[in-house]
Amino acid sequence: MWVQHSERWQRRNEQQETDDDEKEDRTLKNMYLNKNKNQPNPGVMVLLACGTISSTCGQLASYPLALIRTRLQAQTTPIPGRDTMAGMVQGIIKDEGLRGLYRGIAPNFMKVAPAVSISYVVYEKARSALGVSSK
Repeated sequence: MWVQHSERWQRRNEQQETDDDEKEDRTLKNMYLNKNKNQPNPGVMVLLACGTISSTCGQLASYPLALIRTRLQAQTTPIPGRDTMAGMVQGIIKDEGLRGLYRGIAPNFMKVAPAVSISYVVYEKARSALGVSSK
């Protein structure tokens, strides 16, 4: 029984390593490198673009929750029906439509995208300078 369990655990770990290797190839930087095999390292502009795209995707996914949190925190007196997260979402969609969940995202992009992009470039350059490889 112990041997069977050990074998299952080993197969699961091998599958996890295979899955991790496949996930590694799905990054924007690796997609770029696979298409441009003659370039050993992406340039700064490519890294800035990757950082901007990843930041934009992250903001689009998480901004509605940040907006709801901010509105709940900013309430001085609880509004009936909007004192919970679900109630706030329903109220925003009812009053402002789905676009209401993204109200104010443009200034947030102007703040976050450059910061994340620059951090991404600095990280990649530091990693390269220190000789640390991704795998």
